[in-house]
Order: sequence, then C-alpha cells, then structure tokens
Amino acid sequence: AVNGKAGMLRVGFGITSLAAGLPDILTRFRHRFPAVHVSMRDMSTPDQVEALEDGNIDVGFVRLPVERAELVSVPVLEEELVAAIPSGVQYRGGLPGLRKEPFVVISRRVSASLFDHVMRTCRAAGFSPRIVQEVGELFTVLNLVRAGVGVSLVPRSVSLMRVPKIRLMDTSLAEAKWKIGLAWRKLDQSDPLVRNFVSLARQCSASATGKE
Repeated sequence: AVNGKAGMLRVGFGITSLAAGLPDILTRFRHRFPAVHVSMRDMSTPDQVEALEDGNIDVGFVRLPVERAELVSVPVLEEELVAAIPSGVQYRGGLPGLRKEPFVVISRRVSASLFDHVMRTCRAAGFSPRIVQEVGELFTVLNLVRAGVGVSLVPRSVSLMRVPKIRLMDTSLAEAKWKIGLAWRKLDQSDPLVRNFVSLARQCSASATGKE
C-alpha cells in the first residue's frame, strides 16, 4: 500500500473516454497492479471536477481544458467527431451536405459535453441539426443510423464496435477535435496510487502516439 501496489483507486470517466482508450489503460494497470481495486464511476466532466475537488474520486478522465487551481491535468487521449451515415445516404461536400438529414444523438442528460460538442461542430458547418432521436448509448446511435433513422456525429473510436452497413466519414473541421485529460488533486500528487496510475496512463498515451 505504501508503494501504491495495493488499496483502492476511484476513477471517474465519461462516455467518450470509455470509447477512446480508457479500457486499454485499465487493462494494463490491473495487470501491473493486481492488488489494487479500481472503482469506476461514469460521470460527466463537470461532475468529475466537483468529485475531485470534494475528494470523492482520486483521478478523472475529463474533457480539457480544466481550469481549477486545486487540480492538475495532463492530456492522455485524443478524439474527434466523425459523421456516421447509413449506406444509402450520400456524403458530398462534407458535413454541410447533411444539413437536411435527421440526426440521432446522445442525450444531453447522458453526456452534456458530447451533446454540446455535436451542436458546436454542426454550427461550425453552418447549420443546426434536426434531432429526431436522443439515446443513451453510442452503440444504440450506430444501430439507429444503420436502420436509417438518421445520421449522427460520433467519436471516431466507435469504429471498434464494428457496426456493419454504416460509414464513418471525416468532417475536416478543427471544431470536431478535442483532448481528454487525466485530472487529479494537487494535494494527492504524492499519493502512490495516483502517481502510479498517472504514470501508466501517460506511458499508454505515449505508446499510442508513437512518442515513447
């Protein structure tokens, strides 16, 4: 426990970090520190920030930037929104070409940051999306797109779900990109559990980007 090889680590995460690479980080951490119990909490970025400040979680995977004097954060994952379209829909002219299509999106209640990012990206393309369905899971979004209910903007990493008969297309918009960071309290920087987890997450990030 003194060396951070046993104990409990409380980790906050959001829907996009789960898709972007968090499972790989957790798998490596559990392999290296099998005596550490990892407690996971599905939370939005604002809720994670509050929980970190209150000491209710130890580390959190948050959408950057996080500007709180009590917290430290480092980027560990990168993501971007891509257009998910069914096989029968044309994708000419990029995202603006979908302005007349119905949209299926993650509910703002489930992920305010992802919902708001979809709205900002569409506005950057010159339109506000006509939302016909809000759902709670990205897998459901993809299958509704597959069924022809509408199109969507989803994190690129959903390609790992391998839902057939849909295409994931680049938006070519800078607004579609964002960084996911690992945040923790400055007071916990000497905590060996936190230190070990942060170190491994940064190693995974460096490995994924070829910067080892």
